[in-house]
Amino acid sequence: MKKLLLISFLILFSSLFVASDFETLQFEFVQIRAVQNTELMTNFIERLESEDLGDIEILTLLADSHREYANWIEDKKDRETHYKKARELAEKAIEMDDSYGMAYYVKGAAIGQLAEMAGIIQSMFLITDFDKSIDKAMELMPDSPFPFIAKGMRDRDTPWPYRNYGKSEERFLKAIENDPAYINSYYELALLYQVWKKKDLAAQYFRKVLELEIQTDFVVQGQESKEKAKKWLEDNGY
Repeated sequence: MKKLLLISFLILFSSLFVASDFETLQFEFVQIRAVQNTELMTNFIERLESEDLGDIEILTLLADSHREYANWIEDKKDRETHYKKARELAEKAIEMDDSYGMAYYVKGAAIGQLAEMAGIIQSMFLITDFDKSIDKAMELMPDSPFPFIAKGMRDRDTPWPYRNYGKSEERFLKAIENDPAYINSYYELALLYQVWKKKDLAAQYFRKVLELEIQTDFVVQGQESKEKAKKWLEDNGY
């Protein structure tokens, strides 16, 4: 609660200014993402819309804010609307500068979510679009864990002939190499080993999830991963 009040104060204080630089906005975004508060993100999106959207970083941040917000809500229609908006804004950012990796990541991640919600035929076309965007993000952001996690999930969760557990494993291990402190890389790798019927390896990485400290940038996400990892270990006799 104290953390939420502090975040609310920081956002209110910063909103007194007509415009903010990207670093300030990015800081606020990270704080809201950490606690996954939909009300704060709604207000933040409204504020971003009044910022300089000719700035590719701010435009992409707006796209990513729509994507994150969609991840936290349950209404399917609203989720789809925000994922589509995230994709649209990310595509505009790419038109401004086709070497900005984060825009490709946001576009690809939004498409991936839309593919999960689509029918079989439509999802096949979306997977192709996802691959193009995330592959480009991996090329332009080789030190970030996020595009590699997205690609690993795609290789793990899509049906044949797209599924490739070996490639998925490579992606998740690369994500861990890029950021050894990020809990969800280990969690997603554990899920891979679970569906791959490699239970001992799954247990190893679920235990790693429990061992790692929760990052302040991903509080709610880290807590949820730890709870799910603990339950899996208990349910499977580890």
